[in-house]
Amino acid sequence: TDSDAAMAKLYATEMLARVTDEAIQIYGGMGLMSLMPLERLWRDARVERIWDGTSEIQRHIISRAMLRPLEKE
Repeated sequence: TDSDAAMAKLYATEMLARVTDEAIQIYGGMGLMSLMPLERLWRDARVERIWDGTSEIQRHIISRAMLRPLEKE
């Protein structure tokens, strides 16, 4: 379903962002140099959070699916 896909995308992209941010912290300034593969991963992680809907849109899809059973007919 759409909500399952949204949950998977949200979890994967948020975790990717956390991991790459932590790696940048570990590497310090060297992690942001274009010679390091980490710099590319960090940039790609930012794009993934926007691609096919932002994290906020994914949260909206998930919350809409969770609240649907509570709607009055």
